Amino acid sequence: MDSVITLLDPYVFDPMYERVGLPQPFVSHDHWVRQLISTYLILFVGAYLMYFTGAGFSWYFFFDKNLRKDKRWLKNQELLEMGYSARAMPVMAIPMSLIFLAEIRGYSQLHENPIHGVSGWMGVAAQILAFLAFTDMLIYFIHRGLHLPWLYVRFHKPHHKWIVTSPFSSHAFHPLDGFAQALPYHIYVFMFPMNKWVYLSLFVLVNYWTISIHDGLGVYSGEVLNGSDHHVIHHRQFNYNYGQYFTLWDKLLGTHRKPTPKNLFAAEPPRGVKEE
Repeated sequence: MDSVITLLDPYVFDPMYERVGLPQPFVSHDHWVRQLISTYLILFVGAYLMYFTGAGFSWYFFFDKNLRKDKRWLKNQELLEMGYSARAMPVMAIPMSLIFLAEIRGYSQLHENPIHGVSGWMGVAAQILAFLAFTDMLIYFIHRGLHLPWLYVRFHKPHHKWIVTSPFSSHAFHPLDGFAQALPYHIYVFMFPMNKWVYLSLFVLVNYWTISIHDGLGVYSGEVLNGSDHHVIHHRQFNYNYGQYFTLWDKLLGTHRKPTPKNLFAAEPPRGVKEE
């Protein structure tokens, strides 16, 4: 994030802080208050741009509009999803800004080492695979924990309001739910070294992945990836397919349900939770 701030400073933040009269010493590029404000603004604006452009693109080109005829589709659902997302994302950006600030201030293992030759790119590939495997594991357990009745009702239930999902469902959840499921991305870089630009690229891509698994497109029904069909089952049957990218932990712990026509169109209430 510090690299992004450095790129934006002369064109965005320097003129902005000069215009609003940010007092000294906060105007210094290295002051944590300025860094925190800049980080929040990047996350806030960036989240809106990624969500509305990514989900809008997916809705227009990939989303099956016939799903809107399903009896479980809510009236004006896309508008409800967009409204819920628009209210949640600025709140989620607050704790995430604090974590990004710690990364900017050098408390993580992010680095900007140059990537040279085949061995350098093989190292990047290893970082990506390790990042995906680690975060998928943690998200599985966090997501499954959010289905415990007392956590589900308080935090995760709003996201399951959308039984038949659209791309706009992807970020329509309680702010603490979204923050909890984003935590693994930050935990990884405090534990393991990673190139800053690779990390930021993955942070953006995982948001688009989240949009893609809510679009109902169903181009992949295999056994390895937790694609859109797998996530359709999660929203309609609640107790299966908790993984973010892969089916590994669902298979190991008995919560995998393979996409079949019967499973895709069935619906079950969440076990142990009283639905309204």
